[in-house]
Amino acid sequence: MTVSRFDIAIAGDSLAAQMAAALLAKQGRRVIRLTAPGPHDPWQHAALFLDKLLDTLGGQACRCANRPFQVLAPRARVTIHPELPLIDELAREFGSESAPVAALLDNLEQLGRLLEETLWEHGGLPGSGVREAATWRWRCLRRKLPPGMLSASLAKRMQAMTEPAAEWLRDLFQGLALQPLAALTMADGALLWAHARRPAGVDAAALQQLLQQRFEQFHGVATSLASLTALEHRDSLWVGTHHDGGTFQAGQLVLGDLDLELPGRGFPLPHQPLTPPQHLVTSPLDGQLSPLLAERVIAGGPLPMRLALVPAARGMVAHISASVIADEMQMRRQLEPVLPFARYTLAHQHHGRSSVRLADPSSTALPLGQVPFRLGSHLWCADESRLLPQLGSGGAALLAWTLVRQLDTARTHQRH
Repeated sequence: MTVSRFDIAIAGDSLAAQMAAALLAKQGRRVIRLTAPGPHDPWQHAALFLDKLLDTLGGQACRCANRPFQVLAPRARVTIHPELPLIDELAREFGSESAPVAALLDNLEQLGRLLEETLWEHGGLPGSGVREAATWRWRCLRRKLPPGMLSASLAKRMQAMTEPAAEWLRDLFQGLALQPLAALTMADGALLWAHARRPAGVDAAALQQLLQQRFEQFHGVATSLASLTALEHRDSLWVGTHHDGGTFQAGQLVLGDLDLELPGRGFPLPHQPLTPPQHLVTSPLDGQLSPLLAERVIAGGPLPMRLALVPAARGMVAHISASVIADEMQMRRQLEPVLPFARYTLAHQHHGRSSVRLADPSSTALPLGQVPFRLGSHLWCADESRLLPQLGSGGAALLAWTLVRQLDTARTHQRH
């Protein structure tokens, strides 16, 4: 029986895995995707790394205007429009306290843009090794980005704020990151706010279609992960065996979803400081929505939570993303100001995931120079929901570009 040979196998359908697969296939690498659909989040912001991906793959049709979103905190309600000054909205809600809020957000936006440019210059996330760490530190210092400042606590930066401004800022960043404020670094807050303020956005559905089309166009091969009976590392190669007895070999394996049960002997998993959020969909809400409600809303309160209104075959529904610690009663209580008097059911989006391993609630995000995307000499991770869950689609694109560079470097070293 013939054996199919590939350079890289990618297991799982995280957004970063799909991005990396399309980019690698365009480079001429022989790639096989072992598909296992995961949750889909329609709330996506553009980012520098995502813009570069669209330029590379010819994805101009995926671009759209960055839509406004609302932050509905218990004591303040602000609409954030990427093309309009925010100061008037802040002044209306916070009066004399609006100036320090605006100054903080302006500083974070500038920091986020500078950090993205530095990461792009570096080729993505810093890898392991003394030389790589030294190069990254040099780039940061040259750009006046002290690593200690990037890894500092975002929550501590807000301690001087008075209520209700502090409460609103907490809800804003918890909603963007879907993580507790205490878990976020200054780098996280800067990147999130810079993404949110970009005038251009991205169409999530069009992006998914583009990634699939480009992967197929550049001769990528896709097969269901469920069709495998084994996936093992033998003699410096990853070997997959199908139910029908057919096999394939790949030099590198990229794990695109760490919550999948892979048919092998077990895989080393990285330290995962944060837990990915849960995703739910409501029953149809037609006729139950306020005309003043934006398409995207951060629902303020103790739990990190947001929703996106999307059309579906059965009517307008809300895609809700929330902290995994939330139960349905807590979620409904926090959603009450957003969906008052609405009657709906909630359905979880589990897809093919086996289970979600919870991180320590007191954990904080890893510094960007310590994200464990490399798990071994032939094993990598492209699951942004585990490595960079706080950065959403921007984190997915950052991780994808990082892996493309690292896999190219690994191939060069093998040749020599």
